[in-house]
Amino acid sequence: MDNKLVYIKPGNAPLSKEQQNFNRIVKRIEKLQNQILNETDKLEKLNNLYNAEVYPNVKELGSLKIQLCHLLHKKRQEIKLSASQNNKLDDLLFDFLDDAFSVIEPDEATKELYSRYSNTSYAEELSIQERYMKEDFIDMLYSRFGLKLDPSLLTDNPDISKIEEELKKQWEQKENGKKAKPKTKKQQAKEELEKQKAALKNKSIRSIYVALAKILHPDTEQNEALKLEKEEMMKKVTVAYENKDLMQLLQLETQWMREHDKNINTLEASTLNAYIHLLTDQAKELETELQMLYMNPAYTAILPFGRKDLKSASREIKYAGISYKEINKKIQTDIQELETGKKTNTTVSRCIRDYYVEPGSEFIDDEMMDIF
Repeated sequence: MDNKLVYIKPGNAPLSKEQQNFNRIVKRIEKLQNQILNETDKLEKLNNLYNAEVYPNVKELGSLKIQLCHLLHKKRQEIKLSASQNNKLDDLLFDFLDDAFSVIEPDEATKELYSRYSNTSYAEELSIQERYMKEDFIDMLYSRFGLKLDPSLLTDNPDISKIEEELKKQWEQKENGKKAKPKTKKQQAKEELEKQKAALKNKSIRSIYVALAKILHPDTEQNEALKLEKEEMMKKVTVAYENKDLMQLLQLETQWMREHDKNINTLEASTLNAYIHLLTDQAKELETELQMLYMNPAYTAILPFGRKDLKSASREIKYAGISYKEINKKIQTDIQELETGKKTNTTVSRCIRDYYVEPGSEFIDDEMMDIF
């Protein structure tokens, strides 16, 4: 049996306030559950699409940049460049290698080339890049969600579940903190009501167990198949009662009602209040879970697309893949021309013109590397 809850249907008499509230919170929970399922499905599809349409081109671009850097470094010895062009080429080689290293593990020759154009060694720069990546991720969490992640959690092999647990804890504290203001009489009365509901909840655990035990007692059942079903259900009820798990008890009760045409309209107001109190807490947990989806490190690559609908996000991801292919094709042409040795001076000058980025400006490739 599943854990789906049921609605209270109107009968001859209008629904009571408790029954209306029960239906309202059940509808809210079902909506949140559907949102989580739909958003998770969307993010998984976008992730798969990114890995198919974009990531291979990102890796190819990294490899092509490294090839081009080796050729430009070699060919600059054969031609004459102005001081300005030499300075720009120095910066270009550094930037291309720096970008490539985010997706490609360099060989020793490439590390040595990098050291020629960097103020630090490859190992030192790798450490710096890792620190920047951590800082960028931490800054993103803070700017988007107001959460502060401990950098020590971002190890080489981070414990994703531990990170999610910490972020969830902070999110809940943040949400609770919004209410940490001087309490009005109305708020104080509400707190008192919550205390009463909590007491009711504890009291309801035994009353629901006793009621279910009477219904499910196998000795009162003549039908052998139904008797076995009751025995299995009673085992679950007993475990839930021993664990003081009211949620499970309530779910088991509604499951039995739904599958055996029992009338939930006959539930007492005190039992309905216990439902409502617990289901409200469940709805809050589901809201937190929905927000946590967008903080999952597994979806970092598609973060810029995650909040959009599937159709729009898919279109943008495919466009990003096409853009990468066009850039790769252009670099491949430059590589071929440098390898053939024809018009070397012209090709090197064109590379400087096309790929050099003035400090503070942006280049389409850099924007897409940010997506990765």
